[in-house]
Amino acid sequence: MVLRGLLSAVICALSVAAVTPAGDGVGPQVGEKIPEFSLPDAFGRAHTFSSLAGPKGATIVFFRSADWCPPCKAHLIELQGHLERLRRDGLSVFAISYDSPAILAEFAKRHAITFPLLSDAGSVVIKRFGVLDAHAWEGTARYGVPYRGTIVVNRDGVVTSTVFQKTWNEHVTMASVLLGLGKGVDVPATKITAPRLAITSFTSDRAVMPGAHFTIVLDLRPESRIHIYAPGASQYLPVKLTINPRPGLIVKNAQFPASEDYFFKPLDEHVPVYQRPFRITQEVMIDPSPEAQKALSSVKSISIDGTLDYQACSDKDCFPPQRVPLSWTVNVGRLDDTRIVISGPPSS
Repeated sequence: MVLRGLLSAVICALSVAAVTPAGDGVGPQVGEKIPEFSLPDAFGRAHTFSSLAGPKGATIVFFRSADWCPPCKAHLIELQGHLERLRRDGLSVFAISYDSPAILAEFAKRHAITFPLLSDAGSVVIKRFGVLDAHAWEGTARYGVPYRGTIVVNRDGVVTSTVFQKTWNEHVTMASVLLGLGKGVDVPATKITAPRLAITSFTSDRAVMPGAHFTIVLDLRPESRIHIYAPGASQYLPVKLTINPRPGLIVKNAQFPASEDYFFKPLDEHVPVYQRPFRITQEVMIDPSPEAQKALSSVKSISIDGTLDYQACSDKDCFPPQRVPLSWTVNVGRLDDTRIVISGPPSS
């Protein structure tokens, strides 16, 4: 049985004020080993890291609740869509919250979640991992929630990647995590031939939920014997990615790889350049604020426009600066605000 509407909206609104932002260093860090644990899944079956880990390790997600936290539910639903890809990479997937097994069972059934949702009802393991939001709902029945985040570990339980969000209603998509690990994602790409530069462009995700941090990717290949000026070049136009502002979209900083030093002997100058294929990534997010969600309530997809500016040179000539128009479209999902009322024990 489920309840919708005003109660859920009020609870979610109140939760904002009760949340402590996550700081740097939450949970085990890269190179550290995760603590041992044993937790029941939605049907009471006990699991340890050894019993859950895949051939190359595991992806561990901490979330607040599959009952009253719509962004958490969106994160779990999105994760289900990457399950087969992660398993092909040798990684198992499981998620931990303070929810009871009965709540996890109802949510898993409603959304066809097939990876283990583990119940840490007393938040013992959440505290052991160092991810407890210690000041959220202190003194109330909701005390014990973890910060939201994703930890990737190898088969020995050693952390290889960790991402924890600073606010309760945001998360980094699994596709973005995979890109950060140097792995590919199965999404359509657009190829553009620009003067002296081949461009392949795509977004990490085809569909996103409010609060999801996803990635715009540009793979750039200069022609042979051509260099593109990198950020920091003076007297030349460095490569620049610009995303046009639009309602409902929050744009973060673009990330550029390390450049090469190019020595131009006739002018006795050193400049930073790209001469080999390189990748620019741009983090963006669908605005999770109530005002933005009201504006996007009837929107099924969002168009993102931008430009790539660059200047190409050879050993002999510098060519005119170029501006290439770019565009992407992603589908926008709705958050699940369904509350759960348990009327009996879960059935396996």
